Amino acid sequence: MAILQMIKPRKIRGSVGNVMQIFASNIFMLGINVLNGIMIARFLGPEGRGEQAAIIMWPQFLAYCLTLGIPSALVYYMKKKGEDQGTYYITALYMSVILGSVAMVIGAVLIPFWMKDYSQEVIEFAAWALVMTPIAMIGTVNTAALQAREEFTLYSFSRYIPLVGTMLLLSGLIITGHFTPFFSSVAYLFPVLPVAVWITLKLVSQYKVSQRNKRKSGRKILSYGIRSYGTDVAGTFSGYIDQILVVGLLSPASLGLYVVSLNLSKIVNMIQNAITSVLFPKASGLEQSEAIQLTFKVYRISTLVTIFVGIGVFIVAPYLLILLYGRSFADAIPVFRILIFQTAIASLSWVLSQGFMSTGKPGIVTVIRVLTLGLNIVLLRVLIPILEIKGAAISLLITCLVEFLAIFLIYTIKHQMKLRDFIVSKNDVRWLLQLVRGRRRINEMNV
Repeated sequence: MAILQMIKPRKIRGSVGNVMQIFASNIFMLGINVLNGIMIARFLGPEGRGEQAAIIMWPQFLAYCLTLGIPSALVYYMKKKGEDQGTYYITALYMSVILGSVAMVIGAVLIPFWMKDYSQEVIEFAAWALVMTPIAMIGTVNTAALQAREEFTLYSFSRYIPLVGTMLLLSGLIITGHFTPFFSSVAYLFPVLPVAVWITLKLVSQYKVSQRNKRKSGRKILSYGIRSYGTDVAGTFSGYIDQILVVGLLSPASLGLYVVSLNLSKIVNMIQNAITSVLFPKASGLEQSEAIQLTFKVYRISTLVTIFVGIGVFIVAPYLLILLYGRSFADAIPVFRILIFQTAIASLSWVLSQGFMSTGKPGIVTVIRVLTLGLNIVLLRVLIPILEIKGAAISLLITCLVEFLAIFLIYTIKHQMKLRDFIVSKNDVRWLLQLVRGRRRINEMNV
């Protein structure tokens, strides 16, 4: 818990303090992720890194594919006044266990077919790794519940402690000389289990397991969840479809180069993750006009920060990647630079999407994400055989540009937002400074 105190803001309170706390934990998580990635890249090389990535991606990918929108629905209803938080959480927990088990069965059928060009050992290990799928599903529900309860210290803790556990296990593998794609995969997957069990027991102890009206709560969760489910599926596929197609179309070494580029480009994504973790539950408690105005204020501020971070990362990209991972990953530099732009644009689009999610209209985001996912799949199938991993990166960039344009048009046409609403102003900077100084609450909409 000492680490918690280190990253917990001491002077900044309220929602801005929560954002800063999550942002600080994201930086810490990024550092641990980079360190873990360096160990794997240095000891396994591009091919071994690709095999390891192919093993560990399936449990989380399949879990996110079958959420049925439950995490978003849980945040939405737990924030509504007069709603029974305990009933919604327990109901969502039951549903997550069932859906996680279904996802595990689907994966057992899918993996041997999709990974046919990998060794039999890698295929079998990937199939065994699916036992973590229900745990990953429970983790999404716990994360949503902590967001809704605004327990952001515990929320941050539950996200970075597994990474610390992975770092310790990988270090142990290096010391004992057992660093292989298989043992390193266990080091990534196992630390999630004790954290998920602990958070679940902690939350269950605060609510009665035998909650009433679970059927009614289940129907309400599914009603909202199904409308936002397309967003979850499209978002999951958008985050993994490139890796899945690279697994099926290219060599493990190519996947290793691509995964290193993709993970390092997430430096730009830290800001968006911190902001949306606080913005969605906070905006869900506001009226529609206030929620949208809040979304745009936060979007404009995050745009400014994202630009500065993105430019800095782009400049140091060649030196950073080779320094961290070695010259065997030099071919990933062009892909890394493309993905920096893609990640920045995609993160800003997701911030803007929170305006729809928090006002009970997840269907808009769902339609956009499903359509752009279809476009992404077509582009990936066309460009990967021609340009290999660079084609995957270009496909993601084109897709996120189309998504941002679609969101822009909906806001301008349906909500009469002007071009100036998308551009940072002096008032936004002043508003942020007042928040940091504690002179204004985040739900005061003095535009």
